[in-house]
Amino acid sequence: MLQAQTTIQFAGIAWNVRNGSGGPGPNNWSNSTDNVWVDSEGQLHLKIRKLGNTWYCSEIIAQQSFGYGEYRFYVASNVENYDPEIVVGLFNYETDLREIDIEFSKWGNPSSVSGWYTIQPVVAGNQHSFALNQNGDYSTHKYIWNTSNIFFQSYQGHSAALLSSDYLISEWTYTGNNIPPVGNERLHINFWLMGGHAPINQQDAEFVVKAVFAPSSSSIPVQEVSDEILVFPNPVVEKLFVQIPEKRQSCKVSICNSKGQKIREQATILGKTEFDFGKYPAGVYYLKVFNNLSVEVIRIAKL
Repeated sequence: MLQAQTTIQFAGIAWNVRNGSGGPGPNNWSNSTDNVWVDSEGQLHLKIRKLGNTWYCSEIIAQQSFGYGEYRFYVASNVENYDPEIVVGLFNYETDLREIDIEFSKWGNPSSVSGWYTIQPVVAGNQHSFALNQNGDYSTHKYIWNTSNIFFQSYQGHSAALLSSDYLISEWTYTGNNIPPVGNERLHINFWLMGGHAPINQQDAEFVVKAVFAPSSSSIPVQEVSDEILVFPNPVVEKLFVQIPEKRQSCKVSICNSKGQKIREQATILGKTEFDFGKYPAGVYYLKVFNNLSVEVIRIAKL
């Protein structure tokens, strides 16, 4: 018997797991733990798989709306290697006319590029396509949604910002007439079959996402982990480890909840400290590193 689920926690966000049938495709969608799960390292896994004579796809939908701001996805699969009938979607959706998409698919054409930024509806000027030319499984994809424009960017590896132009895959700024207003949109991640067609290679497939970052309703200014400060694992389940370089070892480190209220503070010893997150509920937290007059704030997802 397949074990089913209706919700999951991933990257500090509560998601609904889709089940049933319907578009895009149309496809069959499964909420089985064989189709959608979060592993012991906090990574999301979505599968396309055949059960009997039926192909099942996967989708998760955030339970809340995050509105304007930056949406960033740390993808841990080489999306160029998928069957031409497979589609990956990372997107905000309210209606067919209010949608912001990052998609990876060859759309049935093996010679097509795999990368697509799209603002719905698909009319002239609302889409940008690109080749990924990935050099490994890890890539970062993001969009920054504002009232006047939407900036898309993709690059090799996992980092909060592009570290070097050598890592850039593609970027595009949309300034057209179809920028969605904030409403009741939801963040989606899906893995599906174009037109509901079976994969050409007739093989199951798997898509892995290491982390997702969405705008926070908190007023805390957030800066991602610098190259000098090591904070791991993030997302965290039990122990969170913090390591400060030698030149910054005289630091206090605190944990705040999503409202900015301090719940724990301690000093580093020989540049290191650790926090027990096992006693805290799932959600978003903020780690503050104090060094003289400067403060670095790092967003932590507790699973």
